[in-house]
Amino acid sequence: MSPDDIIVSFPAGLIGFEKYTEYRLFEPSDGYPLRFLQSVEQPDISFACMDAAAVKMDYEVPLGEEDSKFLALEKPEDALVLVLIVVPEEPRRMTANLAGPLVINTRTMKGRQVVLDSREFPLQYPIIRLPEDVIVTFPTGLIGFSNLRTFRLFEPMGSYPIKFLQSIEQPEISFTCIDVAAIKMDYEFPLSDEEAKALALEKPEDALVLALVVIPQDPRKMTANLAGPLVINARTKEARQVVLNTEKFPLKYPIIKDRPEK
Repeated sequence: MSPDDIIVSFPAGLIGFEKYTEYRLFEPSDGYPLRFLQSVEQPDISFACMDAAAVKMDYEVPLGEEDSKFLALEKPEDALVLVLIVVPEEPRRMTANLAGPLVINTRTMKGRQVVLDSREFPLQYPIIRLPEDVIVTFPTGLIGFSNLRTFRLFEPMGSYPIKFLQSIEQPEISFTCIDVAAIKMDYEFPLSDEEAKALALEKPEDALVLALVVIPQDPRKMTANLAGPLVINARTKEARQVVLNTEKFPLKYPIIKDRPEK
């Protein structure tokens, strides 16, 4: 189904807009992770929102008994979690409302705005944050670079979902990578017992999965290596490059896909 055709029902409405219960959810061309909710009953009313995971990777919504019963989520993967955003005159200062997430059951297309404690979940969470250095350790190195074990992971301002891994041992060596979830939401792969033990992931949300990117002379043809993902434990910052079957997982997955003509 095209994003333009998705109708989401919020039987209880949204805070301050309780009488409007039907919304069209759509994503502008090349607009990820930005989306819009437009009222079906009152089309001049719309809200800008984002995938919560794109704003804060470890964001989790604690659902109360009433919310859980209403949403009837059979498994976590059925939930789409969005956060409303405010875009001021200076876009770099836009914020996300983490205290009032929108949780949508993607099977039933029924949603609910959940109210959380604003002391724990900020109403104005900065979306564009100052780049922070994260030091990631690859105990077995990367393929072809087994002697390099420690890397600085950083994301230049405004570059999401592109990130960079720069070797600490040899700073002149760096790799371009991308959040796989931003280019292929259904990307999943098995971990061997050895890999699972090495990564010590306690829950799926602890994993940051990146793919190495090749940028040719024509950037529109850049590709991601889905056969050799980098899996990082976001808690421990320990990481490992996983080797997958190239018949199932492409070495050169196009990041910018040609859109079909309408």
